[in-house]
Parts: sequence; C-alpha cells; structure tokens
Amino acid sequence: MQFPLKYDFRDVLAAPAAALSAKRIFVMTLFLCAALAVYDVFTYLALIADGEKISGAGSVYGAFPFDTFQFDSMAAATVFWIGVIAAAIVVMMGLFATAAFEIESIRGHRFMGIKCAVGFALKRFRQMFLSHLSIVSFLLLILLLVVLYGLIGRIPGIGEWIFSIFFLIPGFILAIFTVFIVLVLIVSIILLPAVAAADRNGETFDSILETFSTIIRQPVRWALYTAFSGVAAKVCGFVYAYFCFRAVQFLTWGGSIGGGEKITELVKSGVNNLPVRADLAQYTFNIFAGVGWGVDVAQWARGNFSDSPVSYVMAFMLFLIFASIFGYMFAVIATAQARAVVIIRYLKDDYKISDEKPLFFEEEHVNPKINE
Repeated sequence: MQFPLKYDFRDVLAAPAAALSAKRIFVMTLFLCAALAVYDVFTYLALIADGEKISGAGSVYGAFPFDTFQFDSMAAATVFWIGVIAAAIVVMMGLFATAAFEIESIRGHRFMGIKCAVGFALKRFRQMFLSHLSIVSFLLLILLLVVLYGLIGRIPGIGEWIFSIFFLIPGFILAIFTVFIVLVLIVSIILLPAVAAADRNGETFDSILETFSTIIRQPVRWALYTAFSGVAAKVCGFVYAYFCFRAVQFLTWGGSIGGGEKITELVKSGVNNLPVRADLAQYTFNIFAGVGWGVDVAQWARGNFSDSPVSYVMAFMLFLIFASIFGYMFAVIATAQARAVVIIRYLKDDYKISDEKPLFFEEEHVNPKINE
C-alpha cells in the first residue's frame, strides 16, 4: 500500500479521500443504475399485476417509482418485494467491487482495473447470495421452532403450563438470539461485501463466520467506524454535488457563449425531465435533511418543457452526473468498510491482510544478480 495502515481510526478517517477515485465512482454508479433498472422493472410489473395501467403509472412515477405502495393482491406485493431484494443485491455487488479496489490496494495492487473489479464481483455473486440465504434459512428454521412451541399451548390441560414453564429458558433466550441474527442480517448488507472482498477463497461459511465475528468481538469499534462513514459520505457527497452543480453551470454558461441561448434552454429542458423538486434531490443538494443550506437545483427547471429526443438525451446525461454523486457516497461507505474489516481483523486475530499477496497481480520474475 502507498501509505502504510496505522490500524486505528486514522485509516477510516482517510476513506473519503481514497474513495475519490474515478474508477471507484464509475463502478459504484454503474451498479446503482443497474439496481434502479431492476427496481423499476419489478415495480412496474407489480403495478401491472395489481391492475394498474402502465401508461398511467409511467406518467405518475416515471423512472423513479419511489413510493409507499399499497398493493391489493399478494402476487403484486410479492413481485414488488422480489424487486426490492434483487435491487439490494445489485447494490451489494457494487459495494463488493468498490471494496475490492481497496482490499487489493492494501495488498499492494493499486492499479486494479474496472473490468477486473466488475468481473470479480460477478464471480463472487454466489458467495454473497448463499451467505444471505443461509442466514435467512436459519431464521426461518427458528421461526418454525417458535411456531411449534406455540402449538404446545393448544394441548388441553397442560399446554399452557408447558408454554409458561419454558417461556424463559429456552424460549426467551432463543428469541434474543433470533433478534441478534436479524440485526446481523441487516448490517451485513454493507459489511458482508467488504468481508467477502477480503476473503481469498470465496467460501460461504468463511464470510458468514467473519461477519458474525466482527459484530460479536468488535461491535463498538465497527459501529463507530460505520457511523463515521455514513456522516462522511453525506458531507463529502454534498461537497461533490456542489462541484457537480458548478461544473454543469460553467459548462452551460461557456457553451451558451458560442452556441447561443438554445444551449441554456437545452440544459433547462433536460432538467425539466428530471424530478428535481423531489425529496431525494433536495436531500442530495443539501448538507443534511432539514437543514436549509445547499444548492437550489429547481431554479434550472424554470424554462419551457420539451419532450424532444435531444432533451431526453440531455436529461439522461444529467441523471448520470446525479447518480455519480450517490456513486461517490456509496464508494466512501464501501472503502470505509473495507478498511474497517482490515483493522478489526488485525485487532481481534492479529492477522494483517496487507501481508497477503494480491489476487490479481503477480510481480514479474527478476533474475538474481550475478556476482562478477
């Protein structure tokens, strides 16, 4: 690694700077866009299954159908939640690929390519999917045992006695253990990709074991590192968003000098095709939610609306710039998680991942010096 790790909070403190990399932002943005596409497809399929017309739903939600949907049929709700889970898995793949950049850099390979990172994430899809499936399956098994335990209460005469006697042990102990597993399942959405990226062999059991070990043996340290990465991602993301806004503003102003007023109108027509007044846009261009300190993007939507093909092309380009803001924010979280995994692994196991050889780089063979 270019700068040796200190194996303390200072390493996580530098995560926003390490995440400010074109290839990390690009890869994370790519997976976020893919996750949005998956979510859109399943959401509209759910709306169709619920009896909604695709044209009406499209005019209301567009490409960003973020709402608290209330479906009338179980089939539509099932399709929707399958889409949510699939989109979350795609985001995890992006977190994995971004964390892989950092893990390989820690191992000494600072020039891992985009194609290599994406291919590595796709190759390890099975590992992350089976890891989560194993945890969910274990939770379902516990749920089945609890249901069977409840059926004991139906036994005439002694059922309620048995239920009461075993309510504390093992009933309550099992319930506490189940709540902990549910908590691990939730936090594994951001932790497991980094753990899997640091695993050389791609074993499902190893990633599950290391995830639980991190949470059990270093819970406070991991929580502090994660909390910092979330705050840093938002603050640094706001700074990145501000520079993006000023860059678009400068490009539009400079282009209008040579191309005339139609350049400004073109950009405004593109902005008009995006939900710049939505809560998500307001959240992105303000330093924190509820704090009125940020950039008013909606002022660019005061031009005439245009549905010409070129305005949609402009809207798509502006959307990619907007998506890159979240790409950077998620890259900060993924990089911080990768560094947290390395630090915690050293503190609890006295093992340095930095001493491992890179997975995707082999030093050239150098012949030994010949003595004259």
